[in-house]
Amino acid sequence: MAKKRDIKEILTKLWQTSQKDFEKITKETSKLLKKGEEALKEVSQKSKEKLELVSLTLKRERLYYRLGKLITTLPKSSWEKSKKINALVKEITNLTRQIKKFKK
Repeated sequence: MAKKRDIKEILTKLWQTSQKDFEKITKETSKLLKKGEEALKEVSQKSKEKLELVSLTLKRERLYYRLGKLITTLPKSSWEKSKKINALVKEITNLTRQIKKFKK
């Protein structure tokens, strides 16, 4: 009987220390997960911003291409009067402003 009681006491002490260790590990793990989640959100946000920047830059490059094609088809004297050219220049200017905002 003494052996059973001794074993029970040993197991009880072991369980108490194990339980404390388990709680400590659980708290540390949840702290690490929160840090990881914050880091992941930050990386995700930066990636999203980079993707948006690349998208805006590509749109602007396409507009430059269209502007170049349009200019080659029109006589030089009508460049300033052309509504199409002015519209493309306006779009390019707007995209350039947006790109500058992203780069800041």
